[in-house]
Amino acid sequence: MSRSILLVDDDPHILKALTRHVGWEKLGLTLAGTAVNGHEALELFRRLSPDLVMTDVYMPGMGGLELTEALRELAPELPVIILSGYEEFENARQAMRWGVSHFLLKPARVDEIEAVLRAVLLDLDAGEQKKRLEERYQQEIGRTLPFLRERLLMELLTTRYSAEECSEERLGYLQITRPQRLAAASIQLNRPSPLHKLKEREWQLLRFGAGNICRETLQHKLAGHLSVQGHVLDYSDDLLVVLVLDREAGEPIPVLKEVVQETMDKIRNYIQLQAYAGIGSVKSAIHELIDSYLESREALASAEFQETSPIYAYEPCASSNPWTLEDYSRLLQEWNEVLLCRDSSKIWETWEIIFGRLRQDDQNNIQDIQTVCVGLFTTLMYYWNACCPGRTPPMSMSEFLQAVTGYYTWRSLTEWMGQMIPAFLTAAFTEMNVKKNRLVESVKSYVEAHYTQEISFMGLAQELHVHPKYLSQLFKRISGENFVSYLNQYRVDRAIEFLQSGQHMVYEISEMVGFNNPAYFSQVFKMITGRSPSDYLKG
Repeated sequence: MSRSILLVDDDPHILKALTRHVGWEKLGLTLAGTAVNGHEALELFRRLSPDLVMTDVYMPGMGGLELTEALRELAPELPVIILSGYEEFENARQAMRWGVSHFLLKPARVDEIEAVLRAVLLDLDAGEQKKRLEERYQQEIGRTLPFLRERLLMELLTTRYSAEECSEERLGYLQITRPQRLAAASIQLNRPSPLHKLKEREWQLLRFGAGNICRETLQHKLAGHLSVQGHVLDYSDDLLVVLVLDREAGEPIPVLKEVVQETMDKIRNYIQLQAYAGIGSVKSAIHELIDSYLESREALASAEFQETSPIYAYEPCASSNPWTLEDYSRLLQEWNEVLLCRDSSKIWETWEIIFGRLRQDDQNNIQDIQTVCVGLFTTLMYYWNACCPGRTPPMSMSEFLQAVTGYYTWRSLTEWMGQMIPAFLTAAFTEMNVKKNRLVESVKSYVEAHYTQEISFMGLAQELHVHPKYLSQLFKRISGENFVSYLNQYRVDRAIEFLQSGQHMVYEISEMVGFNNPAYFSQVFKMITGRSPSDYLKG
């Protein structure tokens, strides 16, 4: 895309030199015209509408700074470059106050002028791209917001957030009510034997129908409740999670029960699917959503064995039927699977479910509970040996067996397990992170020592004796950003220090911090800081 520039200078020799020697064509620029003072330039600008202006400071009639002020009223975003033979800092200060992109001193080299022009053109391109992205964003916001909202709600079901992490700004942007009361329900869709022969497409159609029934029922039931917000999440292939959030200090549970009951009836009558539901208890803060959800899963396990009703509400003190070792074996199998996957959030979630079950089991004898605890710890030891080979675990198997047989009541053993298992898991996660953190710190130290040079990430990984892909993923997971972003941020931070010293030109600092191309340096600098390098000049 070709752009145009207006040159303003009262020295005809300067205008002639700029016209002849600057590589306008290779820059993709055409000369819209030339002017010898601000008044003439202003008239040309109104008539020709150039994309940028390069002007001298001191000219008869109207100078460059007055011209810049007048241009700002006509075109606030117009890039203006000051080219002056007077090295006065006050001129630079005033020029920057009017948003001047660059302030160059005569005699400026042609390559320096061209570098500045490239940087300005890149800024223009970036601005137009940003404008297009914002326009596209506004078009897509209706589609992306529901997706982002559902993703956060899913995270709140699977990850234990603190109250501070659920910020008002984030919830507001995603249009999620900050509740005074909330509750979750889990609806399990059951595939009876005759349906196992159905093709996957047919099952997905039934599953879609069940989800659609649930959403329509929720929308209908909440129509008269202005303070209540509801969400239905497709948690897995056969599990729907219904959330009710109430801004007022009311009780969302009755509404939730009505939604679940009507949904279950319609699923059974309309699409002939059997389903079970568990309902968690009422909580008072959004970060406690995980607790209501975990309770709904516990209640769901009870609902599957209910003959009177397929819906079961969580009752923390209820324990009508003691669990057998066979019942616990399902939880132990799930425990083993999540440990093999090494997903820390899933490990914590599964442990909370198991621990919640143990805390309620006051009807099994102590020997059975001890057997379950041994199974938990045995799997945990396999996990430690796989993740932390050669490292001493917080507790050996013999120490565990000696400790576990020393408890003679269900309550005392459960309380001890509730402290020991989290401590063991925390030690395992810490041990794994120590090794990973050493690698990340080595990368950061290397950047600090070599940021002025060209850095090869492949070579760095080779020096650390790790695969580049693993190092890249590890660095991003621990530091929160990829290597290139970190390197650019570090270089820009150093560049700001040099700029504020007032001892170097922009193009010199570009080379000092490892950028061989001043235009690219300016582009990266503005992308990170939101400002041009000249904005950081001393004073």
